[in-house]
Parts: sequence; C-alpha cells; structure tokens
Amino acid sequence: MAKWPYNTTRWKRLRAQQLREAPLCAHCEALGRLVPAHHVDHIQAINDGGEPFDMGNLQSLCASCHSHKTNADMHGTPLKGCDANGNPLDAGHWWSSNDRANNEKISQS
Repeated sequence: MAKWPYNTTRWKRLRAQQLREAPLCAHCEALGRLVPAHHVDHIQAINDGGEPFDMGNLQSLCASCHSHKTNADMHGTPLKGCDANGNPLDAGHWWSSNDRANNEKISQS
C-alpha cells in the first residue's frame, strides 16, 4: 500500500488546488446539478494503485457523492443513475461497455 498522504502538507495544498480549479461536485455536475464540492476523491483508490498526488486522479465531490462512491468502491456496489446525457454514472455498467457497441452493430446487420 502506498504511504497514506492525507496528513501531509503536499496533500493539503493539492486538495486546496483541486477545489479551487473544480469547485463543483463532478458527479452532480454530470447530472446537470450545480452543487459545491467539499471533498477531493481519488478516482482510482490509493489502495488499488492510484497515484495519491496526481491531479489527473482527483475529482471534486460533495459529501453525499463521496460517500456513495466510497461505499461502491469498498463493497462493489455500482453507482446508480445517469448523467445529463443519459450515460450511466457507473463506468462498469454494461450500457457503457464495448460489448453493447458490438451487440448493436450485430443487431443492425
């Protein structure tokens, strides 16, 4: 496991930078809602090999979305709902997969 970063000065600065650059919850914004973010989440968990200080691995979330995502990550529970374009929030959902695209090509033949 990577060294836990949350009590470091580096993390505190990075967290503040993330919230300055993306002050709204990424999940709520995808649903068309403008909700202030107060949490900074690692898209790929540190325990799963995610880089703790990589801005590309961070997203701003509200408390509710952060709790739902953390629960989904810990217990394998998929995220429920769709974004403003109708795409599932859960990237692992079958609708988002390549299998769906392949099945649609076959059915159109």
